[in-house]
Amino acid sequence: MSRSYPYAEWRTTAPPLADRYDSAEPLEWNGRTVYPVHSEPLDTDPCIVTLTLRSSAPPEGVRSLGVGLSVTGGHVVLNGRQLPGVDVWSDAMTGGVALRLCRTDGAGAFSLTPVWVDETDATVSWTGNYGMLVERTPTATVLRCSTGVGAPNFTELVVELCTGTAAALPEPRPAADASRYRDALYDLGVAMHGRGEEDQACQLWTQAAGFGHIGAAWDLGVVRYRRGEYADAAHWWRMAADHGDARAMSGLAEVLERMGNTSEARVWRAARAAESQSPRP
Repeated sequence: MSRSYPYAEWRTTAPPLADRYDSAEPLEWNGRTVYPVHSEPLDTDPCIVTLTLRSSAPPEGVRSLGVGLSVTGGHVVLNGRQLPGVDVWSDAMTGGVALRLCRTDGAGAFSLTPVWVDETDATVSWTGNYGMLVERTPTATVLRCSTGVGAPNFTELVVELCTGTAAALPEPRPAADASRYRDALYDLGVAMHGRGEEDQACQLWTQAAGFGHIGAAWDLGVVRYRRGEYADAAHWWRMAADHGDARAMSGLAEVLERMGNTSEARVWRAARAAESQSPRP
């Protein structure tokens, strides 16, 4: 006697889903449309994105599940800081978590993709059989997420996504002179780098990037890449690329290929091509 599992495939998938994605576009799998990334425009400014956990069933070897949220043409406001993106874990989504997203230009958007922590405590994404089934209901969008571990299984993490205006939320208290402070940290880092004090420059750029300075994230990626520290370079360039930096998209694609992650490299090259074709105001 056989049973039907509409959201799971217990056999090994070869090649894995990550190697089948040519870009951020979905593909067909077992009669269903699977998305590597789910994106939506920022229709309001600010926009409140609420993520609510429906169920979580981590596979063997996975210590934690979540979704990575990144913003293009905008940022996440979190504890007075402006960030290009955040990872939101299943425990934080229990009961729902509301995130405030703000635009920095007229065409902002946000994207979500599965992330997970493996048995070495490393945060992983964009590999293996990762992907999402997207189901729209009258009141919300449901994301059924598969990690890259094992065969595709879209019951591993199920999240409800809602968007709305900020009318019901209190206005966050802005960090005093945050923009000028992060710019000052970056400029001081540039001066230190020009004097040959690279480690001190990186310390200052790390602080500036923590406050959302994209140029600092780019420069940190350059330094790490030249040192052969490819994982660190990918971290910083991903931060800048998630914020729409075209240089970082190209650099990230290059370093990912060097690390053997050709599937994500293809996604970022496609994103870079799309960015170069986008009309500028």
